[in-house]
Amino acid sequence: TTFAVVAGAAGGDLAIEVVLILGISSVFADALSMGVGDALSTKAANQYALEERAREMWEMENNPEGEIQEMIEIFEEKGLSHEDATTAILAMSKNKEFFVDLMMAFELELEVPSEDDNPYFDGLVTFCSFVCFGFVPLLGYVVLYSIDLGDDKVTILFIIACCLTGLMLFVLGALKTMFTIQKWYAGGLEILFFGAMTAAVAYLIGLLVEEVTGFGEESNCRRM
Repeated sequence: TTFAVVAGAAGGDLAIEVVLILGISSVFADALSMGVGDALSTKAANQYALEERAREMWEMENNPEGEIQEMIEIFEEKGLSHEDATTAILAMSKNKEFFVDLMMAFELELEVPSEDDNPYFDGLVTFCSFVCFGFVPLLGYVVLYSIDLGDDKVTILFIIACCLTGLMLFVLGALKTMFTIQKWYAGGLEILFFGAMTAAVAYLIGLLVEEVTGFGEESNCRRM
């Protein structure tokens, strides 16, 4: 997202100061949005799962035969014979807490959150991760802002941003394959490709807007 902002600003021929303002504000605004969204969605999902678990516990306490029969039928649908399913379910139903969690998984396909699960901590992790990775495209602009790179400074900084972002996207794509069967280089190239496509669209739109409005040139003239 941040690099798309940088690419759009570069395509619009905006001043470095504008790139920094748009980029930094975008990083923290998007990070806050993602963090809060993650926290609230996780909290809602946990509350729903706990409410469903309470309902299943009530049904188990008030109609154990019906719940046991439902689980037997589910296990039969998964390929067990009636005798094996009945034996397994009757054995597991002796532990009520375990059996209710089993019903949550097989009947409702819900995961019961652990007692120490904190959705706000998850949101904080999302926020910090977004800030760290989202700031990468701006590193060159921040570090080299006060250094004289000549008339091509804007172009040089944008090339640095492209290189840093491309490297980061490839690394993230490669790391993603640790949890999949995809080859590491294929995962890296996949994320890199889609990131490049997004940036290219943003750059072209910025270029088009600049051509139509002339805002970039006007802004740079005022700055000079």
